[in-house]
Order: sequence, then C-alpha cells, then structure tokens
Amino acid sequence: MWAGLLVRPFVGEAVPVVVWVVASAFGLAAALALAPVRDDRDRGALERAGLSPTQPLADAVASPRTDRSRSSWLAAAVAVLATLALAIGWGGAHTHRVEEALVARLAPVSVVVEGSLRVDPRAEADRWSAVLDVALVRWSGRAAATHESVWLSGRDEPLDAVRGDRVRVSGTLGVPEDAGFGEFLLRRGIAAELRVSEAERLGPAAFAPIRWAQTVRAMVGRSIVASYPPREAGLLLGLAVGDASRLDPIVERDFRASGLSHLLVVSGGNVAMVLAPVFALSAALRLSRWPRFALGLGMTAFFVVLTGAEPSVMRAGVMAGLALVGVLLGRPRSSASILSAAVVGLLALDPTLVWSVGFQLSVAATAGMIALATPISERVRFVPKPVAMALGATLAAQIGVTPVLLFYFHEVPLSTVLANVLAFPAVAPALLLGLVAAGAGVLAEPAGDAVAFLALVPMRYLIGVADELARAPLPWITGGGWLTLVLGIAVALGLTWWLRSGRRAPRTALVLCLALAPLAVWTNALSSGAPGSLTARFLDVGQGDAILLTSPGGATVLVDGGPDPAIVATALSALGVRRLDVVVATHPHADHVVGLPAVLARIPVGVVLEPGCPSDSRDLETLLEAARAEGVPVRHPRGGQTISVGDLRLDVLAPEACWVGTESDANNDSLVIMASIGEDTVLLTGDAEQPAQELLLERPGAMVADVLKVPHHGGATSLPEFFEAVRAEVCVVSSGQPNPYGHPTPEALGWMRDAGCAIVRTDRLDDVIVGFERGRPVVASAA
Repeated sequence: MWAGLLVRPFVGEAVPVVVWVVASAFGLAAALALAPVRDDRDRGALERAGLSPTQPLADAVASPRTDRSRSSWLAAAVAVLATLALAIGWGGAHTHRVEEALVARLAPVSVVVEGSLRVDPRAEADRWSAVLDVALVRWSGRAAATHESVWLSGRDEPLDAVRGDRVRVSGTLGVPEDAGFGEFLLRRGIAAELRVSEAERLGPAAFAPIRWAQTVRAMVGRSIVASYPPREAGLLLGLAVGDASRLDPIVERDFRASGLSHLLVVSGGNVAMVLAPVFALSAALRLSRWPRFALGLGMTAFFVVLTGAEPSVMRAGVMAGLALVGVLLGRPRSSASILSAAVVGLLALDPTLVWSVGFQLSVAATAGMIALATPISERVRFVPKPVAMALGATLAAQIGVTPVLLFYFHEVPLSTVLANVLAFPAVAPALLLGLVAAGAGVLAEPAGDAVAFLALVPMRYLIGVADELARAPLPWITGGGWLTLVLGIAVALGLTWWLRSGRRAPRTALVLCLALAPLAVWTNALSSGAPGSLTARFLDVGQGDAILLTSPGGATVLVDGGPDPAIVATALSALGVRRLDVVVATHPHADHVVGLPAVLARIPVGVVLEPGCPSDSRDLETLLEAARAEGVPVRHPRGGQTISVGDLRLDVLAPEACWVGTESDANNDSLVIMASIGEDTVLLTGDAEQPAQELLLERPGAMVADVLKVPHHGGATSLPEFFEAVRAEVCVVSSGQPNPYGHPTPEALGWMRDAGCAIVRTDRLDDVIVGFERGRPVVASAA
C-alpha cells in the first residue's frame, strides 16, 4: 500500500485511474481463487499429515503439499501486485480530486472563505501561514459549499486563532508559481494558496468534542505557563499537548543536537504514557471489560484530538484502538499486524500521510521496536533488565529511523542512543507530573505549584542531558539521497534478520571487522586532520556565506553560517570538525548568521567575533543568546587589530567605526578580515559595499590577496577599483541559484575578469576548496 502511493507520481499518470482500480479488483479476485482452501475439520491427524490407512506411504510422499505451497506463493504474489495497483489508483484519484478542486479552478479570483483551521497560525518574520479546511467559498456574487483545503499566506500579525477555530478569510486565490511549493501543497492535499487581505475568528470548533478539547488545551496551557519557568513551560507544552510556540530556542537546539528532538513535540509514545494511568485506575476500580474498553478508547480519541491529530499520535491512537478491540473480542493480535492494519487504514483515509515525515518516522520507529527491541535486550544480558529493555527499545527505534533521518536531514548524532537511554526514565514522570500539576493548578493554584515543584526535577534533568550531550565528542553519521535511504533500509533489514534469527556473528566477520577497524580510524583521521597549507572551504549554503578556514597547525575558524539553521552544522559534522577556535559573524543579516546558533549548540567554540554595531536584527540577538547560553565570549574587533590563532593570522581591516546613513549600514559594518599564513592570503569581505571599500582603498597595499571572497555575493555594490587593488588570482562568489537578486551581476563579473581574476562560483561547483601549493592557490570542487 505504502509503495503504491509512493510510486504513483512516477507511473500512475501513464494509465487512467479506473484501469488501476479494475486491474486491482481482478487481481484480488484471482488471488482469492488461487489461494488453497483447506478444510481439516473432518480429517484425522494422520490424514492432515498426509498419512492414512487407505493411503500408501509412497502416495503420501508425493502428496500435493508442494503444489499447495506453490499456489500459496502465487496467490500471495498476485495479491501484492493487486494491492500495489489499488494503491496507485487510490492515490491517483485523491490527487485528481485535489487538482480539480473548486478553489484551484477558481484561481486567480478574490474570494471570501469560511472554514476551520487545521493547524495553529505560524509566524515567520513579517509573514504568517496556516492551513484552512474550507466549508464555504463566496466569489463574484456566488457561493458554494465544499470540503477542500487552502494554504493561508498573510502579512504582519498572524490571525488570533488556534487550530480547530472557525474563521472567515478574504483574499485572492492563486496557484503557486514555485513548482517546489506547489508539489509541497499537493502532497499535503492542499488545493491552492490564499493570499490573505482580511481574516477574523468566528468562534470555536463546531464539533463538540473538538470544542471540548480546545477548552481543555487552553486551560492546561494557561496552567502550565503559570506554574513553570519559561524554559520548562515551553518544554512541557510541546511534550504534553504538541504546542511548540513557547519552546525556548536554546533548549530546542540542544535537543535536536543530542538526538532528543522527538521529545519536543507530542508523539506516539505519549499515548501509551497517558493510557497507563487510565488502565491502572480502571483496574483499581475493578471495572469490567466493556467499561475498560470504553474508557480506554474514549481517552485515546480525546488525546488525539487534544494534541491536534499529529500523524504520530494518530498512528499510535489507531493502534491502541485496534488493540483494545482485539482484547474486547478475545482475539488479540500481534503488534506487527496491528501496526500494519493501522498504517493501511490511515493511508486509505488520507493518502497524503505517505509523504508526512512525521508519519514515516513514527512508523519506522515503531516497526524497529516491534522487530528488534526484544532481540537486542536479550543480547545485552550484562546490564540490569530495565536498562537492557530501555537500551533495546532505543537502539531498535534508532535502527528504524536512521535511514529516514539521513534521507531528509542528512545527519544522525551517535550520541542519540546514550541520550535516549539517559532520558528514558525521566520522560514519563516529566509528562505525567506536569499534566497532574497543570490539572491541579486549574482547580487550586497552590496544589498545582506543589506538584509542579516535583515535576521540575525530571524536566530539568532532561534539559541537562540534552545540553551535555549536544556537544559530546562523538561523531555524527552523515549522508543523504536515495542511495543512503536504500542502503540504510537494506542494512536495517539485514540486522533484523540476523538478530531475530538468534545466530552468533561468524568468526570470520568478527575478525574482518577487527582488522578493518584500524583502517577506518586511520581514514577518518586523515579526512579530519589538519591540511598541508592554509585551506579555505567555501560552503555552498545557497544565497549566503559560510567559510571554513583550517591551517597546518590545527587552527579552525568559521566565518559566517549561511541562511539555513542546519546546513552549516551538518557540513561541519560531516567534515569531522570537533572544535572551532573562532566563529566570525561578519554582519547581522540572516544569510550570514542564521546557521551559527546550531553550530554553537553542538561544537565547542573559543570566541565569537561580530562588529558590535547597533542593529535591530532578531537573528543577531538569537546568536548572542546562544553564545551566552553556551558560555562563549563575544568580542567586537576593529580595523587595525590582529588576532593570532596558532599559525593562522587574522588581520581585521574594517570597520574602524560603525557606519551611519549609508544605503546599508549593516553591510558596510561587515568585518573585513585578511587570513594569512606566511605569504598565502585569503581576503574575506562579508557584504562590504562601496563606502566601506572606498576607505579600504586608502590603504591598497593592505588588501592584496591571493584569494578574494567577493563582496555581497557578486552584487553591483562594489567598486571596479576594489578588485584591481586586491589583485587576487582567484575570486570566489558565494551565491544561490536561482536567487531573486540576480547575483552575481554581469557588471561585477566583468570587473573581476578585467582585474585578471579566475572566477569560481558555489552555485555551480557546490563547495569550493582553495588550498595553496608553492605559494599559488589551488582550487578544487566538492561537486
């Protein structure tokens, strides 16, 4: 079922949906006909074994068991192919319904829509977004009832409403021009984008259970905020009700860097933690089977609604419901069959779940625990049983999710296993005590404060574990792409087969692993060791800057962190960087500093350098908060200062003072640094524009360099004389492709060529690595 929905975009459009559905119907009928039918009720044991007094032994040996086995395999194969065709057809029908939705056909037109919010409005800078399930649409004097979804895109302050609320929105419908964004919406079952001009809340959810859940969620949220300090309140809100709006950014980065990010939001495991005390209460009250079933099923459904029906919670909720039904009917099923039924049922109801990363991770983690938790815990008999069970569950879940994590996020910290084992005993107490404290706080604030004091212990323990292990000196597994996913799944399946078989590892394999271990360590040491000369690695971060400087003496300096919160931190992990002597934020613009807080969260840093000029940049404030949280000193160098980092010399050329009144004071305030070892020089210019360059030209001799990081991504904000004064052999342009600014501009490229500079671009070559041989720069590409 899963595979059919995934491959549908590649093969489904070649054949009409009805053909896939009819083919699947014929296939399932054929599989049913081919399946062998055995009726053993009226046969004795000898006959069921193929032996009877009237049947010669020779005939028994030639009994049709082999034919029956062959027909069973054939029936199974036909059934699998038929289900694949059914999934392709079902996914195609759903896609066509979204593409042909009324709101998609109306675009572009001004409309007024009414419906309920599927998610809380999310604000980013001066924009906000949300998903609206539309019930009514009005346009040009006409109106229609519908059941479709639109993506709301607004400016300024977000709509004052929460998921489930009924809202009225006016604006212009449109189909996204960006093909990638359009594909993103289609995979979420969203028909169109609505650019909001006005929005208002009409009231709470119309459906009573959702309205009750909204009320409970609001009351619990207020009680949590009132009962706990901000850091712990944000953590508990995410852990208990899936509200990440108050999550402390520093806590979030630490949890992600240590592999505990799944604790930041409500997940499938929360369902089990909530149901455990419910069943304990029902047992204490000696409730009979039906009341226990009703109580458990009702609590599960209410918790799913309360937490916003996150994919992982839906998966756990459906599994819990199926398990309860099985117990009620006296026909319990294995966890594997329950997981399979839950996945198939959810994919049938909502095929877009197949593309949900949260759903994929939840299913992969659950499958890993079902298949491997017990075999792993049985093989670690040298530790106490509770620790063995926790270790088995953690390793099993990690084996399941690692291929998916590498495919999407390109990194997995090895510290995650240790972090999860250490966090395991504190998660349930933190959640349950936190919820009890919140509930008690609603009834009587002093009682809530008393329980909250106890709940602070496990929560602060979790925060401490994440903080300590975020910068643990352990390597990261890095990768990405389809090959990593396929190889990762193959390895996971191989481990599953071996561990469940109970076999010991062959001696030959053990000897081979021991023999290859020194080679792997040696290779890793070579790849992460010091280079033979000054080396500047210009990381491809899109439209932004990030440069890693390394020296033969072991100095490591990072200049800027790019516009993405994770790309640079992931790249440094892949390169084996374990410490940064200096981190430079040339100026406070997002395309230079957004990635630096994640670097500080996971890698020890000696000092942070930034201009220290007046700025209202929220991104810079986030960086400074991260530096304070990690205990990293911040310095504000000025032109004329020299900083020595081992054998690496950093001469600060600018700014001598903060700029005021230019077209971009922040760009002109950029730290301009000459990095050098002996005669080998690299000039790093940030986004310095013409006013800053004019001052630099007053000392042209100080600017001569072998390698130039082109100012402002190759924009037309430089002076031709600047490139002539630098006289660089290599000019590196760090820019994204495509980008709305037209960088690098034809004018800037012409100035570089006129100055005799060889132009190298990250948007064409991926990472650009520049080293030195015999005093001349040597360029290599990671592409």
